[in-house]
Amino acid sequence: MTLVAMGYLQERGVIEVPWPEARWELKPDARITPIEGLQWHLSWAVYEPERLVDALDDYFNSLERDDFTTAERLRLWTELGSAEAERFFEQQLLKHRFSGEWAQDIAFAYRESGVVLTVAQWRYCAWAAVRRGASMAMQHGPQVDGLRDTIYQEIRRRATSVASGTWDGCSFPPFNPQPESALGRGFVHRLTRLGQLYWTGWPSTEVLIGHGLEHCRV
Repeated sequence: MTLVAMGYLQERGVIEVPWPEARWELKPDARITPIEGLQWHLSWAVYEPERLVDALDDYFNSLERDDFTTAERLRLWTELGSAEAERFFEQQLLKHRFSGEWAQDIAFAYRESGVVLTVAQWRYCAWAAVRRGASMAMQHGPQVDGLRDTIYQEIRRRATSVASGTWDGCSFPPFNPQPESALGRGFVHRLTRLGQLYWTGWPSTEVLIGHGLEHCRV
């Protein structure tokens, strides 16, 4: 999702990126994303860099509370939820010495399972699925055929069971509710004021209107 956001900003002339190279050989004023370590350079001259946060606040405060902006907030929450689940899934995979590339599989489960879970519930499904994979690897060896698919199918099975109410308490909100990404923080603190509900609320118009947007300055 970081690459998508950076690509969007690059296309509009807001930032420069070294792509297709991984890094610039010499760019002393290059900035680096704190999570992925990707280089970028601010090329937009409309605002001084120190004024960008204030400009964003002014923009967010100017947004109307209408059906369109509510739908856009819901879309962004859904996309962020998928990204948050994928990042947590990757951490769990690497912790058990599985390939981090498998983390993208949860995006398919998120999109195709047809259930609506909280971000914290998706984190639980990721955790449980990796544990299932670790158990399988211990019994049959880390190179056993079908290990990746077993983990993926476990994510979908857990998601279905949690959504149906078969299991209670299957939720893993982070100890620190502050999102790691700038986009996540902007969404929680400036665009919605959801707070902890970002992790524990079901992405829906009702939650946004009832608990998030009512606290926004408009």
